[in-house]
Formats: sequence, structure tokens, C-alpha cells
Amino acid sequence: MTNPNYGFEEPKNVEEPQAVPQTGNHNFWTIEYYQKYFDVHTHEVVERIISSVLPQKVSRNYFDERIKGKPDLYGPIWISVTLIFTIAVSGNIANYLQSANKAVHWRYDFHLVSYAATAIVCYVWLVPLALWTALKWTTVPEGQDEIETQQSTSPTMMSLFCLYGYSLSIYIPVAVFWTIQVSWLQWLFVLMAAFVSGAVLIFWLLPALRKSRYFPILVGSILAFHFLLAAGFMLYFFHVPDTVEASPAVASSSTLKSVN
Repeated sequence: MTNPNYGFEEPKNVEEPQAVPQTGNHNFWTIEYYQKYFDVHTHEVVERIISSVLPQKVSRNYFDERIKGKPDLYGPIWISVTLIFTIAVSGNIANYLQSANKAVHWRYDFHLVSYAATAIVCYVWLVPLALWTALKWTTVPEGQDEIETQQSTSPTMMSLFCLYGYSLSIYIPVAVFWTIQVSWLQWLFVLMAAFVSGAVLIFWLLPALRKSRYFPILVGSILAFHFLLAAGFMLYFFHVPDTVEASPAVASSSTLKSVN
């Protein structure tokens, strides 16, 4: 029998409120602001490197689905650093091969590291910044009610930094091949690297580029800057001088004149 004076209540499962992680907006000069740009897995970095050389392996919307939604700086930074030292080491090897048959004491030029670093850092940061500014001010809105849609399809500044950083990955093996002291072969690698890397950028940025009123100029500028970068690398660090054989004759003639 139950006691009428005794009130029994079943225990209730009271869920304690879980602590919700605070994802506040951090200032861009703090370390917490850049943590999200290094939260990337190895397979994602490898996938982006492969797709920067072989864009047909992925869909046209790969940039909007993967890179623009989750840009990273981990891959671009390591690619840039690797390219800096690859160009410096390969450039010194090319310089050694050029002076191998000369009576000259060859020395390693450590300044090539700083020169390569200055060129690559300026290119990876200044060119995407200029392209982002051009897309922002030259994009033609499709309608007054579609401004938000336009902003969502336009690439962000960090996504352009990420894209340009990965586009330099093809220059790492090409820098090794530039040590081959054949002028026409070096220029062939320049054209191949500039065309492949520039084509990847245009392939992924084509939807945003088409909305610009200066679409042909932007496409031509992307290819031109990539060609200038590749040509500058080859001419400054690896180019075979045309006057290598003529310099001893000039030196001997100047010596004879001084004796007379």
C-alpha cells in the first residue's frame, strides 16, 4: 500500500547547459586571428598542390568549394620558403657550371637567398592585393538587389593569397631544370611554367573575372606577371651569358694594348 502522505516524484533528467565555445572576432594583429589559416590537413595541402598543376583533376568549382571557403597560409608559406632556397641553391649550381672552365675561384653567393626571398614575397603579397583591389572596384553588379550575391562570389583577399601561393609550386621543379645550361631549353621551361601556373589562376578565377568590366586586361595581366616572374628568375639566376667565350679574347686584347 502506498502512503497518501508520501509524495513520490520520478527524477528528472536535467541537462546542464554545455559551454559554447566562443568564436569571437580577433584583431588581425593577434596570433588567434591567423590560427584558422593554419588549420589544414596534410591531404588537403597535397590536393591543392596537385590541383595547382593539374586543374583538370578537380571541378571548376573547386576554388569556391574548397579554397575560398577555407583558405590556408600553411601551404603557401612552405611553398614560398622551399622555392626561395631551391632557386638560391640551383642558381649557385648554375653559376658554378658557367664558371667551371674558367680560371676563376668560384664562391657561393649567399645574397641569392635574399634576392629570391624579396622577389617571391613581393609577388605573393602585392600581386594578389592588386588583383583583389581591381576585382573590387571594376566588378559590374548584375542588379541592385544582387550586391550580396556579388560579394559572396568575389574572391576574398586571403583566398587570393592562398591561390597565388599554391600557384608557385610548379616553379620548384622548374628551378632545378633551369640549371641545365641550354638557353632554348631554359626559355622552354619559362613558357611552360608561366602558362601552366597562369592558366590555373584564370581557370579558378574565371567566374569572378568575367564580372569585371576589364576582363581582357585582368586576364592579360595575370599571364603577363606570371611570365615576368618566370623570365626574371631565369635571366637573373640561371641564364647562360652570351659573352662567355668572348670575354677571354677581350681580356687578352686589353692586356696587349696595356703592354704596348
